[in-house]
Amino acid sequence: MADEEVVMTPTKKGGTTHIRIEKRKRLDLNDDKTVHVAGGQHRGLVVNKQLSDDTDLGRPQLQIGFNCFLVDQKTEKRIVESRRLKFWYVDETDYLDQVTTAYEFFKELVQPANFPRDYVGFIKKCMKQMQRTEYKLAKKIDLEIRQLSEQEAPLTPGSNVDAYFGIAKEDKRPIEEIVREKILQVLESAYPNVLEVEDLVRITAADEAIINQQLDELKAKNLVREMENGKIVRHVLEDDKTESEVQMVKQMPTIAANQQPTIAIITANYCEKLAVDAMMDNKTTFVKYKTEGESNVYTVGFIGEHKCVSTKLPQIGQSRAAQISSGNTTTRLLGTFQNIEHVFVVGIAGGVPHYTNYYKHVRLGDIVVSCCNDRGYFYYHVDKILQDKDGNIQYKMRTWSPRDLSMQRLAEKLEERCLRKPEKAPWERYIKEGLDLLEKQEANFNRPSQESDRLYMSIGEENVIEVQHPERPDEAQQREEAPTVRFGVVGSGRPITRYDNTRLEFAHNYGITCFDSEYDQVIESIVGNRKDSFMFIRGIADYNDGSKNKEWQPYASLAAAAMMKTIVKMISNPYLSEDDD
Repeated sequence: MADEEVVMTPTKKGGTTHIRIEKRKRLDLNDDKTVHVAGGQHRGLVVNKQLSDDTDLGRPQLQIGFNCFLVDQKTEKRIVESRRLKFWYVDETDYLDQVTTAYEFFKELVQPANFPRDYVGFIKKCMKQMQRTEYKLAKKIDLEIRQLSEQEAPLTPGSNVDAYFGIAKEDKRPIEEIVREKILQVLESAYPNVLEVEDLVRITAADEAIINQQLDELKAKNLVREMENGKIVRHVLEDDKTESEVQMVKQMPTIAANQQPTIAIITANYCEKLAVDAMMDNKTTFVKYKTEGESNVYTVGFIGEHKCVSTKLPQIGQSRAAQISSGNTTTRLLGTFQNIEHVFVVGIAGGVPHYTNYYKHVRLGDIVVSCCNDRGYFYYHVDKILQDKDGNIQYKMRTWSPRDLSMQRLAEKLEERCLRKPEKAPWERYIKEGLDLLEKQEANFNRPSQESDRLYMSIGEENVIEVQHPERPDEAQQREEAPTVRFGVVGSGRPITRYDNTRLEFAHNYGITCFDSEYDQVIESIVGNRKDSFMFIRGIADYNDGSKNKEWQPYASLAAAAMMKTIVKMISNPYLSEDDD
């Protein structure tokens, strides 16, 4: 507005600095408080003297809190700052407009390409943005800045960003414990395939003597099994609370046509397979074991009245070998069990965060059920990101949707039920029942603490900010320990998931709810085997592609498996009664 100035007034109390930036009419300005009135390209910006009083501005209508993990380019010292950006709006601005304004303001402010590295640049950028017409609904913001001491500063953000951010977190466990954990992770990733000791030494980069010592301990705990020629495989602990057994076979036993499973469930991680199998009754696991080449694992059992078979891909990812392996395993599954009518791909993924909108913000532990967007697709895989001669970004990608939409319609009924009766959630009971069955497993399937749900954004040049989750509006129902169920589109592709800005931009453009590791070959195999009804169900384990945050993976797997059981039971009874189990 021509008759408005954007006025900045700093205040300081103790170690906290407040930068108040507000729009005022020129006639309201007080020359006694003014230090500088900008001209030229910065015309309309006014800087006031620093005030000593800590004026209470009242409760903001919306705020975004974030920690900046900064690197001093001269001293190379790591600094962690707490910053809060608080917003006040013109009268009668509705919640959606508040959220949109704050999100766009914040997104522009922290753009990696021009993120201000010093206070002056940061404050000036805030003031310049306040002049823009797209932020006309924001009448005042307050930027609260406080440098955290080493005692207050959070530890390094963890494995979903590079280890040099924040205060370094040292793994002080004995080397034997660290190696034992790595051995289990490697064997679980390879399962049901066998590995030689030499493979474990190479992959873990550990001393062979320590590897052999830890393998002896793992054998004693019945967590690994030694096969022919000294090869090692992860051993599945059978639960003693249900009718189940594990058989090692050279060939699958013949199953009569009328006894064949009609539902297939594909997993990629060991904890995903355990969680899915915990949803079945009267189950038998067949490990089709090979000393050379790929083995296969099939668990056959019942969910409700449906006979199901689950399998685990030996590996997943962007390497050519992993892609071929995942496709081949899927093809063998569908070739071995030829009466399959519906295919579920169940497991973990990375949620797409929304830094200001509580209702759109995907959090760890949430469940995503794949549903087609307005373009008719529910899975996007990006092979390449290209730039045309005009500098515009183009995505080389493939898309899929099932030809048979019967399970999509079940998901729509479920979504309606979630909105109408959120407390009537059979999947929550299935999660509790699964926890009881999985309590003796090595992995901890309990829901981690909310404090471990931390959200980060890379801003380039070794700098990262930790963003607080959006505050819950007063009218929103509070169900902090229960997963929120979301229905949306799944994305994947290494060119997209490796960088925050490209991933979030792609998610915004195509309405992506979560990203997972690359399952394009799995879908190609499902479609190639003419299975027209398939669905992805993902539990949110991190904010990238689900592969980084090990702590949340077991619970997220269990949440996804519980939702899968809910939908399988709906296949017979799409109109679940209000008190249905």
